[in-house]
Amino acid sequence: MSVSRVENYLNLQLKKALQINGIGVEEIHDIRVAVRKYFDVLYALYPVYENVECLFLAKEVISKLGKVRDMDICEIINQERNRLAIRAVKEVRGLKVCFVNNKIYGARLVIYNRILTSLHQIQDVTDFHELRKSVRVTRNLVEALGYDTTEIKSLAKKMGDIRDEILKMRCRGVTPPDINVNQFKEEAKRVILKIIASQDEFHHFKIKDRY
Repeated sequence: MSVSRVENYLNLQLKKALQINGIGVEEIHDIRVAVRKYFDVLYALYPVYENVECLFLAKEVISKLGKVRDMDICEIINQERNRLAIRAVKEVRGLKVCFVNNKIYGARLVIYNRILTSLHQIQDVTDFHELRKSVRVTRNLVEALGYDTTEIKSLAKKMGDIRDEILKMRCRGVTPPDINVNQFKEEAKRVILKIIASQDEFHHFKIKDRY
């Protein structure tokens, strides 16, 4: 397990987003992923690092990038799409004031506790899209701590691909099939529990052999 600074993770995501200038499909996707990772971790840190302005800016940018991304998934490439993309990329520049310059004390423990909370909250989730978002956020938190993200990254991608297929079907006027949420819920719980049990930063034992 590599122990990394959460502050460095936040700054890395911002740097990635700010370095991309284009408005192509992949570029918009990559910017959105980086800003999402930044937002998810910054939001989890709110109890020990209150930066409301940057949370607001990041959320606004994510919303605009999300609209462009949805158009890309539905293969709607037109002047309106490009106009929205240019505006969104320009607004990303506003995040240049959101780099973290000081150490955030207690950051790792706060994020770890947020992962524990996610495990409990998943039990009550009944909507696929809500579950997908929870898995995505947890993946980003796990990544910020430097823990192994192999399984949760795979699960998040699988659920993200399903979300994109559902959107494509709706864009074509096709009703998407029902999804077995319980199946994904059980897999999410297993994967998150494995991450919790396998780390030894916040307890002095490992339970790897059980999973």
